[in-house]
Order: sequence, then C-alpha cells, then structure tokens
Amino acid sequence: MVSSIHAIEKIMNDTLTLLERAEDVPQMSDPSVKAYQAICRRMPQHIRSGRLKIAVVGVIKSGKSTLVNPLVGKELVKRGAGVITSITTRIRKGKKNQADLYFKSWGDINAQLQKALVLFPEDDSDDTPGDIPGDIDIRRKKDRAYLKKVYQTLTCDFPVTTEGIRPETLLIRHALHGFEACKDLVQADETLVRFEAKEFDRHKTYTSDPDKAFYIKDVCLNVFGKLLDPNIEIADCQGADSTDPASLAQVLTYLESANLIVYCISSRTGLRQSDMVFLKQIKNSGLLDNIIFINNCDLTEHENLEDLIKIETSIRETLEFLEIQPRIFSVSSLYTLFLKLEPKLTPKDLTRLALWQTEKQMRQYCEAKTDEFNAFFHRAIDKNRYELLISNHLKRLGIIIGQVDRRADMFLDLLSSDKLKEETILEKLSRLDQTASRLNAIVSNSITEAVSGLKDEIDLNIRKMFVQDEADILKKALAYIKTIDTDVEHYRSVVKESGVNRILYLMFQAFNRRLAVYGIEEVRPWLKKFVEAQEERITAYFQSLFESYQIDLLKIDPYLHGEAVSEMAQQQSDLMTVVDIDKLKKILGLQLPTLMVEARYTSGIKATVVTDFFLQTLSQILSSLFSRKAAFSFSPALEKAAVKLKKENQKVLKNQFEHYPAKLRTMYFLPLMDAATREFKERIEEQFNRYHAFKEESERLFSLKHSEKKDQKENLLSIKQQIQKIAADIASYSNYLNGAIL
Repeated sequence: MVSSIHAIEKIMNDTLTLLERAEDVPQMSDPSVKAYQAICRRMPQHIRSGRLKIAVVGVIKSGKSTLVNPLVGKELVKRGAGVITSITTRIRKGKKNQADLYFKSWGDINAQLQKALVLFPEDDSDDTPGDIPGDIDIRRKKDRAYLKKVYQTLTCDFPVTTEGIRPETLLIRHALHGFEACKDLVQADETLVRFEAKEFDRHKTYTSDPDKAFYIKDVCLNVFGKLLDPNIEIADCQGADSTDPASLAQVLTYLESANLIVYCISSRTGLRQSDMVFLKQIKNSGLLDNIIFINNCDLTEHENLEDLIKIETSIRETLEFLEIQPRIFSVSSLYTLFLKLEPKLTPKDLTRLALWQTEKQMRQYCEAKTDEFNAFFHRAIDKNRYELLISNHLKRLGIIIGQVDRRADMFLDLLSSDKLKEETILEKLSRLDQTASRLNAIVSNSITEAVSGLKDEIDLNIRKMFVQDEADILKKALAYIKTIDTDVEHYRSVVKESGVNRILYLMFQAFNRRLAVYGIEEVRPWLKKFVEAQEERITAYFQSLFESYQIDLLKIDPYLHGEAVSEMAQQQSDLMTVVDIDKLKKILGLQLPTLMVEARYTSGIKATVVTDFFLQTLSQILSSLFSRKAAFSFSPALEKAAVKLKKENQKVLKNQFEHYPAKLRTMYFLPLMDAATREFKERIEEQFNRYHAFKEESERLFSLKHSEKKDQKENLLSIKQQIQKIAADIASYSNYLNGAIL
C-alpha cells in the first residue's frame, strides 16, 4: 500500500507542477486552476485517512478474538476459556501503542438502568425493593442499595431461562459490579480515557470484563507494528447471540459500515441455532455481498482430518440451505498464533503446540487453508482499497488534466485568430457575460421554488410509507405482536411463590425483548433502505436540476462552438459533485431519529392489564366455588393479561408510526435538503461565473503582442506534452493496479 500511495502521490505532484505552469500562462489561469490545485493537495490525505473496515463477527465462543490476534500479529485482545469480548474493539495501525476508551455519560447509564426496571413490581413488603426511584442515579448510595435488592429479587425469584440469564438481570449486575472501578472515569458527558506505552495492556481489563465494559461506549486500539496496514480497521465484535437487543443493534450498526465481514464458526459445534438467527439478520440487512466464513478449528477436538472435513461440509450445506453461497476456510487461528508467539509461549501452551504438530494431516490441511484465506483476504482488501481509496482519485486526476488539455487547445486556437475575428469574439463574449449574469439571478431566485417540489415529493413518500403503510411494515409488525407466544404454564407454576406483579414483569420483559429483536431484524433494514432511496432521489433531483440549468452560452457563438469548448464544459460538469449527501450529513451531524419498535408499559396499560387479571381470577374463583368440576387455575387470567398486553402495545406501535413521519421530515430530511439547496446555489453560481472569467482571459490574450503570442503558443505546446506524459502515467498505473487485483 505504501508503494501505491507513493506512485499516486508522484502523479499528483506532476499534476500540481502542470497546474503551476498553467498559472504562468495568463489565459490559462482562472479560479478553476486554484480549485484543481486544492483537489490535488487534498488527495494524499484523503487516501491516507481513508480506512477499510473489516468486521470479525460470530456468536459467543466462536474464536473471533483468537482469529483477530494472528491478523494483527500479536495477542492484542484477550482470549481463552471464560473470556468473552464484551464490546466491539476497533484496531488500527498507530505510531505507538495507544488504547482509547470512550466512556458513556452518567445520563446514558442511568437511562439504561431505568429502562431495565420498567414494570418491576412496586411492593411494600420487607423482602422486596420498594418503589422505583423516578430518576434513578447509580451514583447515589440509596439507588445502588435499591438496585442490589432488585438484583437479589431477580436472581432468587426469576430463574434462568433456556436463553440464559435475562438481559435486565445482567445489565443491573454489570452496573453494580463495575461501579467502583469506573465511577471516577465516567463524567456528565462522554469522556475519553487513554492507556499508552507501558499501560497499554490495561485496556484488556476493561474490554474483556463485562462489568467494566458496561460503562464503555467505544474502544479503539492504535497499535504499532509492521503487520497492520495503515488503511485498515479491524473490529473484534462482541458475540452476536446476546439476548440483549441493544448489543445486537451495536454489532449490526458496525457491519453496515464494514467493507468486509469475516464470520467465525467454531469447528467444535458447527453452525448453531444462534448462528442461523444472526445470519438471517445479516441477510435481511443486505450485508452478504462481502462475507468470508471461517471454520475455526480446534485441532484437539477432532479425531482426524476426515472428521474435520465432515464439519466443514456440514457448515457449507447448511449455509447453502440458507441461500448463502459461502466462501469457507478451515483454519486453526490458535495454532497460527502460537507459531508466531512460540518464543513467548508458556510451558502449557508449548505442550499444546507440540501435540498439534503431531497431527500432521490436519495441521497441513489447516495450513493450506490458512494460506488460501490470507490470499483471498488480501485480494478482497486490495479490491476494496482500489475502489474506495484510489480509483476515484485517478479518475479525477484524469478529468483535471483533460480539462487543462482542452483549455490549452482552445487558447491555441484563439492565439491563431486574426484581428477581425478577435473583435467579433470580444463583442459577443461581452453580451454572453451580461446574459450569464441575468440568468444567474433568475436561476438563483427560482431554485427555492423548484426544490419545494422535491420536498413535496419526499413528504409524499414518507406519508405513503408510514401513514398509508404502503409497504405493510406496520401491518406486519401488528400481526407479529399477535404471534408472540407467552408460555402461560411456565409462569402459572410460580405465581403463588413470586406474586402477580413479578410474573407480569417477567411476561413484559420477555415480550419486549421479542418485539425489540423483531424491530432490529425486520423494521431497521427496511427503514435503512427507505432512507437511502430518498437520499438517492435527492441527489438525482439536484443533478437533473443542475443539468437543466447548465446553459452553455459559448455554443451559440460560431467562433466558439468547437469540440474543445463543448467538451471542456462537459468535463467541468463531470468533475463537479453537484450535491454530496454524505458530506452534508457529516457537516450537519445528522442522525436518523430512532423508530422505536419496543413495548411500553404506561401506568394506564398496567392498570388495564392488572384489572383484567384480577377480574378473570375472581371469575375463576367463583366458578370453582359454585362448580366442583371447575378447578381453579391462574392460566386463564395470565392468558388474558398477555392478550391485553399485546393489544395495548399494538396501539402504542400505531402511535409510534403515526408520529415518526413528522420527526423524520423535520429532524432529518428538511435540514438535509436545505443544506443541499445552499450547496447547489454555490455550484450554479460557479458555473455562470465561468463566462465572466472567459471574457477577461480572452481580453488579456488578444492584447498580447505578436512575439508574446508566439511565446505563449510554445508554452501551451510544452504544457500539452506534459499532459500527455501524465495521462500515460495514469493509464499505466491504472492497468497495473487492475492487473494486480485480478
């Protein structure tokens, strides 16, 4: 990559030298030359700062961290039995070892805790926590005492489910256990804590400890070393089978920005049900185009090579059943890491390495597959790097020198004009300049009205999607709520011991989790596609508007309508990005307003659910008293409570969808379109100002003496020779890169 940067920087420097020479020729110097110089000077920084993102993902204990360590050439992220990656850890090349930990604010932390306590029973008995504080703050001793009682109640009364410990239970535990270690690091706003030099490895005590990681929002490791590419970021993501929807959303958010996904599967287990669920989520998000599958082999777990290949074949067949055409590589990440770190291994690890080296067939197979993976991995990186970081810059350089070349041709032609032709051209250029000024004023005044049509169109699309539910998203979500199963018999067996309020708490949290995951799997990808479609429409609209306003007045002059002039106008348009939506979003700091697809439990809903529960229970008691055949059971009351909870949250979801369009329009699309309009006006003004610049250049040109014109012709011919050399270098380098990638 370094040689690639040096090669393209040489072409940029040659282009800058060319532009400096053009500035010395009076008729070649205009504002566009300054703009081209600025573009060339920014290119190296854009290339060096541009990063390809590689996400290493999979379910818990699939060997993600073990795979990341060989990729970076050192044991950077903690691994081993009992170690779980608790937060997505981003790894970059740095000038020195430096770990940046971004801690959440107290407000964010307390909001998470408050959310976990929704519907927790308020009971005045001595063995229950009591009323939930309205504004819980874990910094207060009394609130921590309350949280401890809640946690004790959850662990004692609410047993572990088949899915594991409940997310709300884990969240409270992590908050309590990590408080003392993190209380002095967290502030009112998000804060950065940095570990570097000898303290660098301290980051592991936070990233691998879920209690401390609860307080952290983001981690970035800058690592010194030769193996890491400066234009790559590798992310070791937390296990995607977490029962916490927020954790899943964080992983998917990173995947959406990733250029390449490396999906790890443990050879001990093959594809698990949790893998199936996560892969469906990846597929729904449209992220399967750039994905590699790793069958992460534990050589100790397999009797022979045949057993290992059997697992690999099973993984492939299952992925194909999911309509995924997989690229699978069976590698032993731990074996590869041990080879690289052999001098530093403990006696225990040296013994394991020696044992694996006796498994000749499996070892050789994994080594061959590792080589295949590395080759494919680097080809994929090079392809993405070329497309993302280099290709567009080479294209822009080609456009710039093409414009300079055509400009040189045009002025060579004008330098050959006789006196009568010069006078005629100047007279007509003066009229063109005046016409351009009038058109500029007219266009500037009409843009706002023209863009109002775009705003109406986007507004109509939003209404169709959310109010009219054109894509049936709301309809499907409401239908899904009906299908959420509530295991009434499971809850019925513990009603007497735990109490009604606690059972309702369990029912609500389980219901809320299912609905939140549905939102991530189904609603989030749809919303992303809808917004992207509107952004593409905004870009296309302004591009079309630009083309309709791009009146090339030079074409009407019989002396100035040659091929060089018309192509120069077209090239000016090609180089110019009319509206850069991504850049505008960054400048404005725009974020999509959250479309919450999650359950609510207001006091009104609670009153309705509890009332229905007790009325049904009373009915059951009376029936059992008056009829010996009617045995008493809590099941009907629990079923009625579950139905009521679903119906009330269908109303909540309808309300969320009804109010979301206004937020999406006013908080996102209107600011974006207003900023795009301002940028568009600047582009149009630049276009019409070209005519005034051309008139002034021609006046200077025609005022030259015959000998001066002769000198300028020689300068222009020399510039054209330099242009030809740069064009040849661009073509040669582009062909080289394409050949290297293929």
